[in-house]
Amino acid sequence: MTIAKEESIKSEGIDSDAADLARLGYKQEFLREFGSLATLSFAFSIMGVSASIPSTFDTPMLSGGPASVIWCWAVGSCFCMTIALSISEIISAYPISGGLYTSSKFLVPPRYIPIVSWITGWLNTLGQIAGFASTDFGCARLIAAVGTLVTDGEYQPSAQAIVGIYVGILILHGVINTSSTRFMAVVTQYFVFFNVGTALVIIIGLFAASPSANKMAISDIFTMVNNETGWTSDSVAVLLGLLSVCWTMTDYDATGHIAEETHKAAIRGPVSIITAVAGTGLLGLILNLAFVASSNNINLPGPTALSTVEILFQNIGKNGAIVILVFIILVSNFIGISALQANSRMVFAFARDGGLPFSSFFGKMNSKLNVPVNAVWVIIIISIIMGLLNLASAVAVNAIFSLATIAMDWSYCIPIVYKIYYCHITKELTFAPGPFTMGPRLGLVINIIAVLWTAFVSSILVLPTVMPATVDNMNYASLITVGTLFLSVVWFYLDARKWYKGPKGNIDEATVAEIKYADIIQAS
Repeated sequence: MTIAKEESIKSEGIDSDAADLARLGYKQEFLREFGSLATLSFAFSIMGVSASIPSTFDTPMLSGGPASVIWCWAVGSCFCMTIALSISEIISAYPISGGLYTSSKFLVPPRYIPIVSWITGWLNTLGQIAGFASTDFGCARLIAAVGTLVTDGEYQPSAQAIVGIYVGILILHGVINTSSTRFMAVVTQYFVFFNVGTALVIIIGLFAASPSANKMAISDIFTMVNNETGWTSDSVAVLLGLLSVCWTMTDYDATGHIAEETHKAAIRGPVSIITAVAGTGLLGLILNLAFVASSNNINLPGPTALSTVEILFQNIGKNGAIVILVFIILVSNFIGISALQANSRMVFAFARDGGLPFSSFFGKMNSKLNVPVNAVWVIIIISIIMGLLNLASAVAVNAIFSLATIAMDWSYCIPIVYKIYYCHITKELTFAPGPFTMGPRLGLVINIIAVLWTAFVSSILVLPTVMPATVDNMNYASLITVGTLFLSVVWFYLDARKWYKGPKGNIDEATVAEIKYADIIQAS
């Protein structure tokens, strides 16, 4: 390629981000509107600790008691960081909207790309949708709880009413996500302040206003176990509490899914993920301590069916609890909006590569908004169907929370496992790190811990939360995950393998070669 050709590439406006994307085989389709603050805020918002803990607190508290709440969060958040670090290193090397799905293409030999990418894509898509659905379902429960609180317990929402609220929230988030990228970036950058601010208000409010009768002894906070699950083993009951921390700290790669909308994505993405996980871990531990320390002698979960709402009511009073719940609901909505944005980018990326039914429709970009509108609304429809589990039982619908964690975490671990094997053990492939790297030795150790942790926690999250297990209270997470995976693999070998070749890119090889050659010229 001539110097003149190199200059023509620059004149076409191919900046460093677009060039990085082109090296991976994709052209720039999204508008890059996310800066440092918006990206960090997005990463914090996807976890939304001040709303995620109120939505999932009942699982550890009612399953294993205070000890489950505190120790599952403290230990779990440390191990979750190993997944976050492993993902951050991969996202830094491959900053693309497909996230770990597209990255898997570069971590396995060519002969395995189709099947590995296919399974990773389906698991990630399933987990992302379940994560979004469970977030909005938790928001619906919070809104219903406010109704119960306002009416002094007279209003007790039916399962149908909660589903109705849930559908309304889904539609609202769908409309918001049909907005331009610039609008989403401007709005998103303020989410972090609501999230952290709300958590601090709850913590200060509970510690300051809690009457002495409601204050739990320090020894009980860390050692008390209340096994109300029906499991004969207290250890199992305590470990069931891992759902809260694992659900809150999943969807790490959401920031990676907006990589094509982020300036300097290769460094801002990883930094935002790691900062958000560390901040969420610390803030979440203090928030859990505040709730547990203020729950002595309180009958949980109370009339609202949410322990955190009852704790706020008994300690801060009705009016104070309602005000705080309004902010918690706002944060919950912020999580849902962010989750849907990341989710729609994953569906778009997978469909763009031909990995979904009706891919040409779901992989279509709205030319006016530069947003995958079709992908947004198919997610809304599938989420509505998932929410119908609540009509079966409140226990059954909790499977969506476990499903989100299991499916997403394994969609992360598949590329990590292959990175360990092909880049570290056989050295058949070479991993070229991006700006963020842990180095080969530390990276290998962290990668192995992340995989072992995921295997362990998955074995816990598929267990029934109540014994004896029945059709009504069964944990359907494993059935849905394995069923979806089985059907996708059958489809692949019967038909899809004939035409699906993995992430295929949408830019010709000649252009990729030209940009890489321009790198060589510039380096020399």
